[in-house]
Amino acid sequence: MRHLVLVPSELEASYLQDLPLEIEIIGIGPVEAALSAYELFQKRKPSLAFLTGFAGAYPQTDLAVGDVVVATCERFVDFGRFYATHFVSFPEHIPSTDYCPLAHMFTEKLIYILEINGFNPQGGPLATVCAATYDAKRARFIAEKFQVLAENMEGFAVGRAARRSKVFLLEVRVISNSLSEPEKEWEIEKAGKRLREVWECLAREWK
Repeated sequence: MRHLVLVPSELEASYLQDLPLEIEIIGIGPVEAALSAYELFQKRKPSLAFLTGFAGAYPQTDLAVGDVVVATCERFVDFGRFYATHFVSFPEHIPSTDYCPLAHMFTEKLIYILEINGFNPQGGPLATVCAATYDAKRARFIAEKFQVLAENMEGFAVGRAARRSKVFLLEVRVISNSLSEPEKEWEIEKAGKRLREVWECLAREWK
């Protein structure tokens, strides 16, 4: 069985070459990802799809490079009102949303498969940002304000496109960098190798 797997860029796709997957590159960031994902869902009409790639671990999560995270929801943490000292959501009378649930029966199945195959995944909320965090203070603020494990730039957008298209979305990512040391170079090779191992497992085990 070939799975519809969405990845942000050619970089993630390069680690999944030759696996029995239907890989689609959707672009980096919430705008490109939302447009591409929605078009794909309308054209392909899948009942289930995966979003995968890399993520940056927030401080105080104990996540390390190569660890696997599964999103139970996405928070759009760049959406609201930023002040010099704090951040707040838009007022209730302004229609808006910064939360997208991703927990369903297939999420539990994904975590179970990864657990029994030794990946020790952490399931929990992830953050979608418009710009990758290179400031430790900002990283700590986001982690504490939204109680999220790691950040990416596409999850909320693709999640919203999936809900509108009535598609079950699963998001599994591999940690490529720690936001407690934001200036440290991302360990792409290590994360990419782990990403391939994850998908070798899922291509084999997911039925």
